[in-house]
Amino acid sequence: MNFRSLCLLGMTSIGLVACTQSPEWTLLYYPDSETQPSVEQSGEFITGYYESIDQCHAKGKGLIRLSGDASGHYICGYQCLGDGESLNCQSTIASGD
Repeated sequence: MNFRSLCLLGMTSIGLVACTQSPEWTLLYYPDSETQPSVEQSGEFITGYYESIDQCHAKGKGLIRLSGDASGHYICGYQCLGDGESLNCQSTIASGD
């Protein structure tokens, strides 16, 4: 492998790593109003991970619209971490906020 090919491969690798972002928002979707556990107990309600709050809200609103039931609601959690038993988020924004 010559020097030029090696440089091209290195720059491509750096470019791919630099362009990736980890999702910071977690969507918790509750299909009905009777389901309202605390955020810490909501691991089974995780519906997706998103890079922005706008993406999280759009998906949550879409799930409510698709269900056809206005009793569903969602919460977007910022930088949530789970340890297998509980889920901890730095902050949360509910669907009504």
